[in-house]
Amino acid sequence: MFATRAVQMPLLTLRAPRLSGPILPPPLQIDLDAATKIPQMYLDPLNLLMWGLLIALWAMLLLDGIGQIIDPSETSVARQVHGAVWPFFSAAILTGAIWPWLLDSAPEVMLLGSAATAGLAIAAARRSAGRKRPAISFFAGWATAVLSAGLAGFGSARFGLPVQALSALAILPGAAIGMAAQMWIGPSIGYCSAMIWAFCAFTITTMGSDPVVAVAAVMGISAMAAVLVRAAT
Repeated sequence: MFATRAVQMPLLTLRAPRLSGPILPPPLQIDLDAATKIPQMYLDPLNLLMWGLLIALWAMLLLDGIGQIIDPSETSVARQVHGAVWPFFSAAILTGAIWPWLLDSAPEVMLLGSAATAGLAIAAARRSAGRKRPAISFFAGWATAVLSAGLAGFGSARFGLPVQALSALAILPGAAIGMAAQMWIGPSIGYCSAMIWAFCAFTITTMGSDPVVAVAAVMGISAMAAVLVRAAT
């Protein structure tokens, strides 16, 4: 998760001029020859929206760590009621920090690493629900979006899927997983917020590829918005 890669990512190529405003990037095209790099859109951002998501994640994790030093929530009573958060959370952070370094080794490593990170983070988010630690659920939402992108990269590498399928795979499975995970996590809006942000950033980054991207994005964002309202109420 925190890996910095020196190699220039060939994932996206410019195909059209900038539209409007400093926030929106130019419409971009997915380069299918480099489709296994799709998760790097979240790990090595290409525009302000993706950078904003990553910076918000880092900031929330940092503030969560400071908050735990000042006012720990891992009390004996909380552990008896919800279970300890730190084993799953620490494992998720460690896994998310390691697997991006192995991104170029094999698509299976990419998929397994992102799946392990998302699974551990979701388990930690469930245990942290109600403890005023939104950073954990936000991290779990981000990790789920990366997992969905990993599925798209794996499908491209192993099955040669077209760009329409890649677009759907990068959003729709994440939305399905996200809906189920949010229902399991409970009343915590951080998870859905991170996924909606990730889907919006992914859509704007790849909106020049095909109209299917917009359709898949609308379906995914609508699904997560529905469970966000449920979690908030």
